[in-house]
Amino acid sequence: MFGKRSFVCLFLVLQLVGCAQPKYVQESGATENKIAQEENKADCSITFSESKYCLSWYWEAKPTASQPGSLIFKIFRQNQFDQTPVELDATQVPEVILWMPGMGHGSSPTQTTRLDVGTYRASKVFFIMPGDWEIRFSVKENEQSNSKQVDGAVVAITI
Repeated sequence: MFGKRSFVCLFLVLQLVGCAQPKYVQESGATENKIAQEENKADCSITFSESKYCLSWYWEAKPTASQPGSLIFKIFRQNQFDQTPVELDATQVPEVILWMPGMGHGSSPTQTTRLDVGTYRASKVFFIMPGDWEIRFSVKENEQSNSKQVDGAVVAITI
């Protein structure tokens, strides 16, 4: 029924059609998925000195010359598989200390409260003068004020 010539032509047509680029996956969706994966990765640019856990923070209310502010911070580690954040709960509520290294003194004490697993609020954040400051996040051995620091992370800022 089919001759050799018809068979060769049919074979070539099938080869050309079979090698076409499949269009059932939209490229824009793949790009959006990759962007979403990148956005979910945890920024670990601030780390605790001993444990190497990550710290992220942001101002909930920036302090002014007359009003104290508050900040929210999270303690986490990066998931080894996809670098997404895994929140960690400190044994005790961390302490936030405002320190002016150039002057050798700090500011008034802050108050830290636990909001959720690995998430905390530092309130009563007040800088007594402009200049270079450090926000020191520290985790203590127990809740007593004279207990030794176990781990810490430092953020340098200018007011």
